[in-house]
Amino acid sequence: MNSYKLASTPGPQQGYTLVELAISVAILSVLIVAGLLGVQSILTSGKVNDQIKTVAKLSAKTSAMFANNSGGTTGVSQQQMINVGGWDASKANGDVVTSSFGSLETITPNANTIGVMAANTGFVYKISSVPQAACADLANGLSGFVYALHVRSASSAAPADWVTENSVVKVPGNANITLANLANSCGNANSDFYMAIKS
Repeated sequence: MNSYKLASTPGPQQGYTLVELAISVAILSVLIVAGLLGVQSILTSGKVNDQIKTVAKLSAKTSAMFANNSGGTTGVSQQQMINVGGWDASKANGDVVTSSFGSLETITPNANTIGVMAANTGFVYKISSVPQAACADLANGLSGFVYALHVRSASSAAPADWVTENSVVKVPGNANITLANLANSCGNANSDFYMAIKS
């Protein structure tokens, strides 16, 4: 009996070529980067919304507390505002208040007249170091709650003029924001927000 041996012939190669692997890695890299940017955008939006809620709550609280106070806001401290629930307990540690962006917030009685808001009839509320990615959205969101708004480069001095300076994003008592000033002010890596809140 003759036995026949089948000759093995090479078949098509199995696996991926180097070009196919490179294309797969490139596509995967693009998807990962896009996903990370999307997550970062969602996180920033969440922080902006949380900060807007905080300002709205504090604005409503100060308006209710001081609307009929003949002495105005003279002598009112940040600690007193914390004690009466101006901020959520999670944001306040002693007399230090942390913003949604991890920076500091402060509130002091307005010492000077701001528009028609007489001295010591409201507050100046400052949020330090707001990131550029959140600047425009935060300014737009706050415009309905605050009497006036300045957006200045981080660590700048407090505003002296609430009407004509280039950093005035919302002129006292005006319903709208000034888009040209907003675009200019939000060009900084980090910005300080100064808000006038009427009581």
